Amino acid sequence: MRFKRFISALLFLTLVVNVQLFSQNTPIQTNVPALKEVFANDFTIGCLLSYKHVGFATDPKVSGQSSVISSTGGELINYHMNCMTPGNNMKSVYTINISASASAYSSATTTVEKDSIEIHPNVRFNGDLIAQLNWAERQGFTFRGHTLVWHSQSPAEFFRSGYTATGARLSKEVMTQRMENYIKEVIRLIHENWPGMVSAIDVVNEAVSDGNGAFRTANNEYYTTFSDETYVMKAFEFARKYTQIYGENQIKLYYNDYSTSSASKADGIVRLCKPIYEAGLLDGIGMQEHDSNTNPSAQAWISSYNKFDKICNEMAVTELDVSTNSGTNTPSDAILEAQANQYAALFKCFVDRSYFSGRGKIINVSKDGLNDQYTFVTNQSSSIWDADNQCKPAFYAIVDVGNNYNKLDSLIEVVENLSSSNYSTEAWNIITTALTSAKGALSKNYSASSPAVKGLGDAIVLIENALSTPTGIMEYENSVSIKANGGFIFIENAERGSQINVYRLNGSLMQNCTAQSSTISLPYSEPCIVRAITGKEVVVKKIIQ
Repeated sequence: MRFKRFISALLFLTLVVNVQLFSQNTPIQTNVPALKEVFANDFTIGCLLSYKHVGFATDPKVSGQSSVISSTGGELINYHMNCMTPGNNMKSVYTINISASASAYSSATTTVEKDSIEIHPNVRFNGDLIAQLNWAERQGFTFRGHTLVWHSQSPAEFFRSGYTATGARLSKEVMTQRMENYIKEVIRLIHENWPGMVSAIDVVNEAVSDGNGAFRTANNEYYTTFSDETYVMKAFEFARKYTQIYGENQIKLYYNDYSTSSASKADGIVRLCKPIYEAGLLDGIGMQEHDSNTNPSAQAWISSYNKFDKICNEMAVTELDVSTNSGTNTPSDAILEAQANQYAALFKCFVDRSYFSGRGKIINVSKDGLNDQYTFVTNQSSSIWDADNQCKPAFYAIVDVGNNYNKLDSLIEVVENLSSSNYSTEAWNIITTALTSAKGALSKNYSASSPAVKGLGDAIVLIENALSTPTGIMEYENSVSIKANGGFIFIENAERGSQINVYRLNGSLMQNCTAQSSTISLPYSEPCIVRAITGKEVVVKKIIQ
């Protein structure tokens, strides 16, 4: 009996494992808009993950790389993204070869040799990081480095003499030299193998505490070794120095942190980063954005953005996810709808302040992980793709916000260039009322309970209806016919010598002519108003198509 139960349990376990391994064979959806195209005029779109999530079977093998665990992950990311960040493999616990450094130190036979090794750690990239950088290069991606200096995932031996746990703690002066050469080696490896590909790097990560926004001192080997926070400024000095020496000037230097929408933490970040920015060493602020269906509010996010705006040239959303706090990857439809609205509210904030549009400083938005299964926040349905890499309601909400925002913004610009002289008082009132509502929808802060997709979409309908309102200017044709087709305006039955004027909708003159015959054709490329003065009649026609 026990044997049968064992066999049954083994079969069940095998089934579960197989489902886990092969659940992501479902083809990705290519009949949906690609995020990188939706936001092409706003910011780059990226992801923070590892090579094993995106590798293709046809990729050249790299020694030491992991096996790929998602057969369609690479297709998904390549279809939607144009930027990538390593999840763990660029952190110092993976790039500093402690055992090789310790071996070299112990094998050294002279004091001079030992002193040199003491400040020159062995730095290398592991197979997964090399494979990921190669993959990103083949796909034409830009790459964000993450991270050089962090209190976590930094080997304790890195701060001790001889690179051993029992070695004496290094002096501040020696540790400064060791940190400089470590940063130098990371930049050198990037330059020699992937020149020009890295667009930004998180130089320092999470140096501000939660709660009161004070500098992080607890469990921080850097702080313990330096006895102060000066290592942060030094890290930026070295990063700038070696990106310039190696000609990698496109690499923007970032400070990166989580819970940045907390007012006290944002204040702490400003306090830490302001002098670094003023020294010309800090380019950007990275906001991780591990969020939830109810946090942060748009108002809180904007408040922190406005604080950071004064101490950087650009900003990036570096690890975005929205936890449902449901404890499952299959929450109810109502929870998924709330999540979609929260994602939409956040993206509305991002687009409203996007770098490429000139509206703000958000130059990149990167989501955390691959999907609901492979992500930092697990079992919370936190991604925009489910465990089979299929689009969730949040995905469609993000797309709609991107499209609706930019369409509404363009429509507002069109209406602002109209001239009241081309409309009756009644028609102009309809247009100005719609314009006021549209501007309100564009500036409004949305939330999980106040959908941005609906707010922006309703405003588009309102302003489009207003634009189709008759001008109120008398439109009649009598014997003269004015028609448009194929990019040309055709005027027939005009008297010889008739004056023809074509105006833009804002009232400016596009072209005019004198009729030399009864039939005239004029090219046009935008909505306009045609006026023909023939004999004692004035014939007016609005051309929209």
